[in-house]
Amino acid sequence: MSRRKTDEFPLPKGAPPWRFSSSTDPKLSVIDLFCGCGGFTLGMERAGLHTLAAIDSNPQAIAVHRHNFPHIAHVLEKDLTVFKPEHLDALIHNARVDLIIGGPPCQGFSPARRRDGANHGPRVITDARRELYQEFLGYVAYYQPKVFVMENVQGIKSAAGGEFFTRVQAEARALGYRVHGERVHAWRYGVPQKRIRQLIIGTRFDLPIFTTRRYMPPWFAASEDESEAVLPLPVTLWEAIGDLPPLAAGDMQEHRRYDFRRRRFHLARYTGRYLESVLQVHRARKLTAHCARFHSDRDLRDFQRLREGESSAVAMRERHLQFEWPYSKEHFKDRYTRQHRNRLCSTIVAHMSKDGLMFIHPTQVRSLTPREAARIQSFPDWFEFPVAFTHQFRLIGNAVPPLLGEAVGHAVRCYLADARRAAVRKGKLRPLPRDERQAVEWLLPLLGAVSNNTLGRLSDPEFKRGWFSIGFIHSRLHPDSAAENGKRQLAGQTEMPLVARLAPDAISPVFAQSGWPVKLVPVAKEALRRFDSGLLREEEFYCSDAQMAGARRLKNGGQA
Repeated sequence: MSRRKTDEFPLPKGAPPWRFSSSTDPKLSVIDLFCGCGGFTLGMERAGLHTLAAIDSNPQAIAVHRHNFPHIAHVLEKDLTVFKPEHLDALIHNARVDLIIGGPPCQGFSPARRRDGANHGPRVITDARRELYQEFLGYVAYYQPKVFVMENVQGIKSAAGGEFFTRVQAEARALGYRVHGERVHAWRYGVPQKRIRQLIIGTRFDLPIFTTRRYMPPWFAASEDESEAVLPLPVTLWEAIGDLPPLAAGDMQEHRRYDFRRRRFHLARYTGRYLESVLQVHRARKLTAHCARFHSDRDLRDFQRLREGESSAVAMRERHLQFEWPYSKEHFKDRYTRQHRNRLCSTIVAHMSKDGLMFIHPTQVRSLTPREAARIQSFPDWFEFPVAFTHQFRLIGNAVPPLLGEAVGHAVRCYLADARRAAVRKGKLRPLPRDERQAVEWLLPLLGAVSNNTLGRLSDPEFKRGWFSIGFIHSRLHPDSAAENGKRQLAGQTEMPLVARLAPDAISPVFAQSGWPVKLVPVAKEALRRFDSGLLREEEFYCSDAQMAGARRLKNGGQA
């Protein structure tokens, strides 16, 4: 059959130009820590970055990673609590590191562990995996990359009362990074599942502010039911897996042929935007890992009772359906879920290695195969998993979706290109305070308005002067992080004793999580309100020029 070979995921008119790689861009170097089987690595490679090394302690993950990335010189099976940056440096010969990425094991933070009390309240259980972020930050401290991106589950924000989310950000700021958390919906970047992940993004103080608003805008509409003006609807489950040959439960053949007739029909309906561009089926020599686990006859009969898109809980509640499984119907109401072909799939998880009962195929009487799970994660078909069946599911479920990694990679590339341009131009933001004393002078009216609850009445010029002064004084803070402060407060520290003396509320106390002074958080919220209503431009809200001017003054010992 004829195949239209395309390497890019088509985007609508107005899509960000950095979505497409340019051979003229300098190669940025990246290290992938806790790399797993290579989802984040693949995303970086597709975004045009050069992987210096990928490290993980799991032998199956490293075996899969090496199999698929033979060109990466250093794919290492190492325990990062023992294998230190100095050891890696000896292998990569002091190479420059622009970006460090990684996903320290997330199970210790996962909401799935709430039932045993492990993540919340007085019964918090010590989990060594929660401390592995410190090994990640150890590499950041050693290499001082321009950017780092840590990926984890949403549960990291609430685990142990938010303590770990706070510690990651506070410790990263202490290393010299402007840091903030960002929740991302994977389907907005083309991943056909309901996956929501937490990114923690750090950029060095001497660089402008990074924002996902500018550098990582969504590629698809907010949901499968809601279209936006210039964005297409998300990729559905069936667009991702509908061309694959039908299987019966228990068919465990690891290698099989594609059904090209079925593929032609599929491409006629959906085009090749996912099948060819993302899954790159034209590069796969054979169909691998499309094997269906065995299920008992009782489970198969229960599967057949479910309608497409229906869970057992809904079926029992709304249709009064009776199931055969011999467990408490009260405690296992959501035991089964049949996915819907025209919607997003449920979040692919490592627990699929145990059973696939929450991932019943929309039209066939079986659970999803590893290849179907891999496609839903946006792994291309040429990406193989030459490990045991259960390991395949676990590695796929734990991986960063390559499409999400690619979005991050393109965002970092564009951001650093902008940072290079900013380094050679004069600041455009006006007015900027000339020194600390003037910054305090411009800030005092805003502090007074906070006390009097009159921030909204300040004129735009007066508010802007005060807002830029905050950027000048607090060059290490991110405006977006002021929305997530946590509860714990600390005494603030500053290298600007004049500010501490004339406007102590602008310095201390601070929220431990965001680093924002408590008194200035209302100002940040007012700045966001004005930005959303069009009274502040993007460059004024994020005020990188003011922060860079303040950072230079600190670096020069307070001198211009």
